[in-house]
Amino acid sequence: MTRKIIDMTKDPRGGQFEYFRTMTDPWAGITVPVDITDLLASLNSRPFFLSYLYAVMRAANAVPELRRRLLPDSQVVEYDHCDPSYTVMKPDGTGVYVYCLLEDDLSSYEKFVAEGKRRQKETLERGTLTEDGDVLANFFVSCVPWLYYTQIKEPAGGADDSNPRFAWGKYREENGRMMLPMSLFINHALCDGWHVTQFYKNLDRELAELSAYLKTQNEQQ
Repeated sequence: MTRKIIDMTKDPRGGQFEYFRTMTDPWAGITVPVDITDLLASLNSRPFFLSYLYAVMRAANAVPELRRRLLPDSQVVEYDHCDPSYTVMKPDGTGVYVYCLLEDDLSSYEKFVAEGKRRQKETLERGTLTEDGDVLANFFVSCVPWLYYTQIKEPAGGADDSNPRFAWGKYREENGRMMLPMSLFINHALCDGWHVTQFYKNLDRELAELSAYLKTQNEQQ
């Protein structure tokens, strides 16, 4: 992956950037119930977590502002794409980080799932909480599959931390639809509620497209 420097003095959000950079805690988060009914119906024994993660990462990468990061010198860079860093649980109840690569076309779904399974297995065997490669290029992901929640707070490293956090919980039936609480946390210096809204709109689209793709694959089997 590559990254480019963004001159915030010339960026449309330059004023907002300077304003929120003065705050000790510029982090903001929104939780939205997401309809996953069609995805669940199309999985046909495929793993839900990796399938949903695939849609989330495609939706997030479609928003350039979510790919922006702060460097130690306060410069802003924008990555051409970002990969997920997510937590899996060990038998003792502690977590380890897994890093998975994402490609562009929808047909790469199978490759993404296979790679995710492989990396999860390797990470669990290694058993250590390590961060590999360019951490700034990651989207941080966590899941609380035991709870359906309406709000959640993610830990962040203060005003200089800039990796968006994605989290979701347990899904449940509501009015005949399966709903999942989905949360996104951002450093407000780098993006606004508009960009968060674009992510959720993208996610609905990605879930619909993935569900249709998997349904077609099921029919061809």
